[in-house]
Amino acid sequence: ASIPASLEGHRLAGHRLAGSKANRDVSTMKHCSLIALLVFGLSPLAEASLGAHYAAHEPLQVIANKVGPFNNPSETYEYYSLPFCSRTKKRRREDFGERLVGDRKVVSPYEITFLDNVPWRLLCEQSFSQAELRMFTHAIENDYYFEMFIEDLPMWGYIGEVEGEDVLLGHLETVRRYIYPHLHFSIGYNTDQVVSVNVSTNPQRKVDITEEFDGTEVAFSYSVEWLARLDLKWGSRMSRYHDSRFLPGTFEIHWLSIINSFVLVLLLTAFLTIIMMRVLKNDFSRYMEVEEDEIGEEETGWKLINGDVFRFPPFANGLTALLGAGAHLLCVTLLLLICAISNCIVPTKRGAILTAMIILYACTAPIGGFVSARLYRQIGGKAWLSNALVTATVFPIPLVLVFTWVNSVALAHGSSAALPVVAVFIITALYGLVALPLTLGGAILGRQLSSDFNAPCRTTRLPREIPTDAPWFRTPAAQMSLLRALRPTTNS
Repeated sequence: ASIPASLEGHRLAGHRLAGSKANRDVSTMKHCSLIALLVFGLSPLAEASLGAHYAAHEPLQVIANKVGPFNNPSETYEYYSLPFCSRTKKRRREDFGERLVGDRKVVSPYEITFLDNVPWRLLCEQSFSQAELRMFTHAIENDYYFEMFIEDLPMWGYIGEVEGEDVLLGHLETVRRYIYPHLHFSIGYNTDQVVSVNVSTNPQRKVDITEEFDGTEVAFSYSVEWLARLDLKWGSRMSRYHDSRFLPGTFEIHWLSIINSFVLVLLLTAFLTIIMMRVLKNDFSRYMEVEEDEIGEEETGWKLINGDVFRFPPFANGLTALLGAGAHLLCVTLLLLICAISNCIVPTKRGAILTAMIILYACTAPIGGFVSARLYRQIGGKAWLSNALVTATVFPIPLVLVFTWVNSVALAHGSSAALPVVAVFIITALYGLVALPLTLGGAILGRQLSSDFNAPCRTTRLPREIPTDAPWFRTPAAQMSLLRALRPTTNS
C-alpha cells in the first residue's frame, strides 16, 4: 500500500491555515471545558475537541458494537451474539453514557493502519454448525444490521439479504438467504486525522446459507480504501450523518410538525384572547349603563366564581408536589438546551446528553423542593417534610416502575439495551445521596422564605355548589376527549 505523495503538503497547508485561528479556538475550547466541568462534572472537552492525530502506518481500532433488526432500533444485541469469526474477549472501556444507550463495544480483529490501502485480506475461515447457521438465517430474515466504530464515528451495514421473497405472501420455499462475508471500509482523512468512515458489503461475494448444512465453511474478508477529504474538518465530521438512512429517528428534527404546532397554539391563544376581551368589554359596558341601585343584582357568567378562584385546594400536598416537580423538570430542560446550543456537549460522545440530563436533574433538585414548599406554606400546609418527600418521589416512582418493566423484558431477551447493575447502582446512589438531600434543603429554604398568601380578591366562606345536572358534553370525560382531539399531533 502506498502513501499519497501530497500527505506532507496537506499537513503543512493545514498547519498554516490553522495558525491564524489557533488562539481563538483554544480559548473557545477552554470556556466550553470549564462550563462542562462546572455544570455536569464531565471530563474536559479540550482533548476531545482537538481529536486524535495519526502518523503513517499507525494502527486504528475497529470497534464492533451491536446488531439488531433495522425496523426496531430499540432491540439490540451484542455484536458477537451472532457467531462471527475471530471472537475476542477484549472489550473497550465504556463510559457511563455509553452504557446508558446500550453500547457494548468489543475490539474487532480487523487490522487497519493509517493511509494503508488493502485491496483484499482474509480475516478468517470458519465452519458453522446448523444451529449457528440458523442464527444467521433468523438475523437475515429480520433485516439485522450491525454497528461499528472507527475513531468514535459510527458506520452501519446489513448482515445479509433474502432473494426471491414475495412481498404479499412472505417467505416462500424458493427464497435464498445470503450472508455478506466481505466488508469494504472507506475511510476519509484530512491531513493526519480521520474525518469520515463508511462500510459497505460486496454482493458479488455473498455466500448462500439456505440449505443450512452442518460444516458449511465461510471465508470472512475485508478491504480498506483511504480517501482524502480536505473539505471536511474534524469538528464538522458528524454533519454527514444528518441524511443517513441508519440515523435513529430521535435525531431527526420534524420542522413541519414543530411549525404546525406552534402556529396552532398561537391561533388558539389569539381566539381565546379575543373572546375574553369581548366578554369583558360587554360586562364593563353594562356596568357603566346601569344605575348604582341596580348593581347589587345577581351576578352572572364568569363572575359567579370570583369568590372561589383562590380557595385553597383540598389536596394541597399533591398539588404543590406536582408543581415543584414540574418546575424542576422545566429547569433541567432549559439548562440541557442551553448546553446543547453552546456546544458544551460533544456530539461524538455517546450518551453525553443522557449523562448530562441525569446529573442536571440531581444538581437542580433544590428548585423543585423550593417551589413546592414555598407554595405549600402559603396555602396553609403544615407537614412540610411529607410535602418535600412527595416532591422528591412524585416523578421518580412512576419512572422507576416503567423502567423496571422495560429493563426486565430486555434482560429476559438478552438485549444489550438492558441497563447493567452497576449503572443502576450509580443512578440510585446519585439520587439518594445528591437529589434527595438537595430537595429537602430546597424545601427548608422555601419554607423559611415564604410569606402569607394575599389573594387579589375576596374568597367566600362557603364554596359555591357545582351543579350536577350538566349536559353530557360538559362532563370532564367529554371535555378531556375534546381537548385530546384538538391537540396538534406529530408525525413520526
